[in-house]
Amino acid sequence: MVTSTAEVRTQNIHFTNANKQSVVTPAVAGKIDAKNASTSPLKQLSYQPDGYSVSKTLLAKGQQQATSVQIAQQALGAVGRELQAIKKVLSAELIAHRAIDPSSQTNANRHLDSIKNILNQAKSDGLRVIDAELKVNIDRPITRTFSVPGLNVQRQREHSELIKLSFQQLGMVVVNMDAKLSDKALVSQIDRHVIPFGLRASVQDNGDITFRANEHDYQSLEGKVQVVGQGHRYPAGQANTLTIKPEPEGIEDGQLSLNNREQVRDTLVKVNQHLRQVQQSLDDIKAYQMALAKQMAAAKANTAVSDIKQVEDKLSQLSGTGNQQFSATYRTLAAQANVHRHTVVALLK
Repeated sequence: MVTSTAEVRTQNIHFTNANKQSVVTPAVAGKIDAKNASTSPLKQLSYQPDGYSVSKTLLAKGQQQATSVQIAQQALGAVGRELQAIKKVLSAELIAHRAIDPSSQTNANRHLDSIKNILNQAKSDGLRVIDAELKVNIDRPITRTFSVPGLNVQRQREHSELIKLSFQQLGMVVVNMDAKLSDKALVSQIDRHVIPFGLRASVQDNGDITFRANEHDYQSLEGKVQVVGQGHRYPAGQANTLTIKPEPEGIEDGQLSLNNREQVRDTLVKVNQHLRQVQQSLDDIKAYQMALAKQMAAAKANTAVSDIKQVEDKLSQLSGTGNQQFSATYRTLAAQANVHRHTVVALLK
């Protein structure tokens, strides 16, 4: 006696006549729209999955980068205009045969403050897109590097000394300038001590220890650090408030000094350097926009091909699964049909 049962589930597979296309509608699927194409019937379908494909992810990233670059381009244009205004003030002072007008320094610093405001507001997804050197940065958060005057691995190297460094709003760290350690080991030790405060330490060729921080933490320092030593590298007792030195110096660091003609000339040289950097950054943006446009065009083309391939894979998978389940169900029903009549009656009782 054969007893077998089978559960028959709807596969949402509709077979049509030869004049119509077969339609497969799975229980969960993306939208499918018919579009004109000159190739096989499958390529007439445009599959729009609910998930993310690699090409669509690249397109989204490219669109975000395009927005960031556009913000940087507009900000650089505004910075360039402010720099030109500062240059005009400085040039007028150099031409004039008189003492430096105090109002000139006020006007120059006003334009400089405007530049700082522009750079702080030029953000994409909360991150600045132009650093203090007027370079475009859209791939990673902006960081700043600075040194503490007198903190050098070669200075007073024969003396061991405990030094307390107080970074405003970040915390305090005790550095052991151990004379027995090598320069490399000493810097590595300092680096481990400052990592919990979001800082990283390294050493320059001249022995100066530099610290790297993100833009927000750097701004929180307000250009100051407090140092307490034991009398070798730094005086013992009360903390010394030192002005940190940016490495390299950016346009946002400090105010303009126009006390005499020599300072005016030096400032004019720096302004011209900043203007050249603005032009260089704008040229870099144009080149980047061209490369980005090509990448996005390629991503769009790959998206279309990828979508068609997804349709083909989905149809093949559904077709194979449906045929297997249909065959299994048919065999089970055939086995039940071969049961003798009296056996069926006995089962019903």
